[in-house]
Amino acid sequence: MKPTNRSISELFSQGKFSSVYEFFSEDMEWNIVGNTRIKGKQSVVDFCSQMMIEMESAVLTNDNIIEAGNQIVIEGKCSYFNAGGQKSFVNYCDIYSFEGHAIKRIHSYCIEADN
Repeated sequence: MKPTNRSISELFSQGKFSSVYEFFSEDMEWNIVGNTRIKGKQSVVDFCSQMMIEMESAVLTNDNIIEAGNQIVIEGKCSYFNAGGQKSFVNYCDIYSFEGHAIKRIHSYCIEADN
């Protein structure tokens, strides 16, 4: 069974990046607003591979999912241990734009939270 755009987005937002690499368009772009912008499939794969190492202890939970045409919006929460070993929290919102079943663009908003 072929994954849906929704399931592809959910996996990515849960930090299961490598399971959806095949659904990245060659010219995809990931804009982590206020932080960095990554362009091109291989650059995004390389960035994700580095993030997986840093996010080893992270727990990501998708709370709200909205679908509209070729876009999926996912709100969620992430808990992780920062470089100082303290538990930290982030609220996130990922906005996906698809061309067919390939991710064309992701805009991610991440806000540090108390819990």
